[in-house]
Amino acid sequence: MKKGLLLSIALFLFTGCSFFREAIKEKPFNADESFEEANTLMKDGFHEKARELFETVLVNDSSRKYSTLARVRIGDTYFEDEFYDEAIIEYESFLDIHPYHKYAPYAQYKIAMSYFNRIRTIDVSYSWAKKALKEFRKLQARYPRNPYMDAIDNRMRTCNRYLAEYEFYVGNFYFNKEAYQAAAHRFDGMLRKYPDSRNESEALYFLGLSYKNMGDKEKAVVALSSLIDKFPATRLSAEAKDMIDTYDNMSDLVEEK
Repeated sequence: MKKGLLLSIALFLFTGCSFFREAIKEKPFNADESFEEANTLMKDGFHEKARELFETVLVNDSSRKYSTLARVRIGDTYFEDEFYDEAIIEYESFLDIHPYHKYAPYAQYKIAMSYFNRIRTIDVSYSWAKKALKEFRKLQARYPRNPYMDAIDNRMRTCNRYLAEYEFYVGNFYFNKEAYQAAAHRFDGMLRKYPDSRNESEALYFLGLSYKNMGDKEKAVVALSSLIDKFPATRLSAEAKDMIDTYDNMSDLVEEK
């Protein structure tokens, strides 16, 4: 009797578990619920789990209602983890297929920010600033009504500042090595490409010094005079005046002889 009862219970448990397994197995995929669950996971900081679920939506959403945006969200999970190269791949894949989608400006903005966020110090950030600036300009050109215009302007100014500072950094390196022609080339290029930068007065000063050390008096005076005109109250302008006065005194002595 007991054996029969135990056998019945075991059979019931086995068939019941099988039933539940089949019920779970046959539960239809719900793209809406899966997408929302992935969004919640991402907001809570579970980026890897969210990414896996977004990838499931991407593959299984036959309606394409959620799979299109899932690609962007996969990029977002990589972006939040600072896996910027992977994020760029996802955003670019989205833009290749949906260049006019309402989320296209967002994807382009995140590509630019994937470069911008890697800007750290002057000596190693030149390429990141240059790439970020290129992508911000692309965003402006392709999506002129994008909602990020104010942020773009500020970030582009930051990129230009880093690029200008890098040019000055390299010019100063050459100047200290007494490679004055290379230094002059860098300082002059910086002044032309990035006018009104925060290092403009120093660039004019060292440009003048570079020309002076090269023996090119005329170009030295032009650079130093520009410094005096634009920044008359600075210490560098006072030194520039002294150098020009020295040039003038030397010219007077030559004429007297």
